[in-house]
Amino acid sequence: MQKKRLVKSMLMALGVSLSLSAMAATDWKKIMTSRGNKVVKDFSSPSGFRGLVVEAGGAEKTFYVTENGDYLFSGELFGEDGLPLSQKSVAPKSAPDWNRIMQGKGNNIVKEFRSSSGFKGLVVERNGSKKIFYVTANGKFLAAGEVFNSAGGSITKIEMAEQAGVAQAAPVAAPGLSPTQASEVDKTVSEQSKMLTTIRELETVPTEFKNKVFAAAEKSTAWVEEGSGNNIVYVIFDPICPHCHKTWEMLRPYVQRGLLRVRWIPVISLSGNNMQSPSAQMAAYFLLNRGETDIVEKMFRKTIKSVAPDDRMARSLSQNLLFLRDTKFRGTPLLIYQRGGERNAFIVPEQPEVEQIERMIRKN
Repeated sequence: MQKKRLVKSMLMALGVSLSLSAMAATDWKKIMTSRGNKVVKDFSSPSGFRGLVVEAGGAEKTFYVTENGDYLFSGELFGEDGLPLSQKSVAPKSAPDWNRIMQGKGNNIVKEFRSSSGFKGLVVERNGSKKIFYVTANGKFLAAGEVFNSAGGSITKIEMAEQAGVAQAAPVAAPGLSPTQASEVDKTVSEQSKMLTTIRELETVPTEFKNKVFAAAEKSTAWVEEGSGNNIVYVIFDPICPHCHKTWEMLRPYVQRGLLRVRWIPVISLSGNNMQSPSAQMAAYFLLNRGETDIVEKMFRKTIKSVAPDDRMARSLSQNLLFLRDTKFRGTPLLIYQRGGERNAFIVPEQPEVEQIERMIRKN
């Protein structure tokens, strides 16, 4: 203790303020366990971080402990090819020029700063919207998501206000506990990933992975089908996602002409998988009444009824959300398609353009 006081006094003499609690190594496993979570895996990731796979509410989520050990990162780590670390087995050999990469994707680097978490921070702007990305200590990965302290406070939200000039409400719950907070992080990662991954770059996603996702969609999710033909599209959607509603409008003419068979997979991602939410109640009615000929239209015209999900339906909706997270793309809408008579599948991780819909149709 005397040594800590001496170090602290030296730091204060240099104008550096540091609490004794921050100087001690944070026991993240103990913190997670004390908050009702179960740490199912502790591993070293190619990013150089220590990773923790935490189970909460029946779902698993991966967190990364920052280099100084005092902060926890929740989100996704991306390589220079725009692919998540979860789809890689090894780290790249050298650190890329992230400023050049981000600018090459149509983004503007507004500011660089040193985060209190130890990361190098980048304030990135596109189309008037600002986001904070973090560069890992080894420089090889770009982190999209949020950094939390041991009390559950979001360092990222503070830095959004201080560095980017964008005020945001601070969370009151610790990471991994609050469904609402988890949903916010997922939404943030989804928005940031679109600044990193273009449709053209999706060609680098392994074909085998896309084929497995397509096969799993049929066998492991609950969906409602409309349309006919051999060109099959799975669409993961949230009932309150405006881009999902727009996607339905865009696909509708092709469905009506018999060019696409669309299978709609509802998830409750924007409401944190809360089974008491209006989204869950609409999704439950949607799946329970999948035999109605106009049930899809009712969903997207917002005339659908609601019903509280029973245990079986809650499991189905939760399984759908787990499937979305397993695809590594997180956001909605997510389209997975296979043209009739072809073996390989393709993925569109956002509201599609007309030309992308045209590519879903096999030309005879």
